[in-house]
Amino acid sequence: MAKNNPNWAIISIVLVCLLQFGSPSIGQENVHSCPAPELAKDKKYQPGQVWQYKTRRGEEGSRITILRVETLPKVGIIVHVRVDRIRLRNCAGGQEPDNFQHMPFTKDALDRSVTKLEKDSVEIPDLSGYEQWRADCGGVYTITVAEAIKVAEYTFNKRLGCERP
Repeated sequence: MAKNNPNWAIISIVLVCLLQFGSPSIGQENVHSCPAPELAKDKKYQPGQVWQYKTRRGEEGSRITILRVETLPKVGIIVHVRVDRIRLRNCAGGQEPDNFQHMPFTKDALDRSVTKLEKDSVEIPDLSGYEQWRADCGGVYTITVAEAIKVAEYTFNKRLGCERP
């Protein structure tokens, strides 16, 4: 299944980077360093929480797990999440990803997404997606979780060669 495939974490990171920064020029090297986010305390979001959110139709069982809460001066609060039980439809008929191991959202975007706290404390899943995001100077979603998943599905299918995913 897709959830055991570490390539889906990489796909999610690439999507975040492309959405935030665009595609780098060939041969261009990253000559700047990333600003280092700092751990932050938030009254609403804490690592280990599981939230229900405004899902896409057919994904009502999907949940968000809070991985980490940080802050950056130009962004504000960033809430890093894992999203489970989604379905990225595959226009080519192949494997369909069913989770994102890491997606970073602004607090405002997450506030517009979540509906109900389901669990206060679960074990934090693997943070390799977060670590890749840091290494790549990744961006942050300012759209809702459902909108981000829709964009990811569109990008996933476009890369498979489908004109209309």
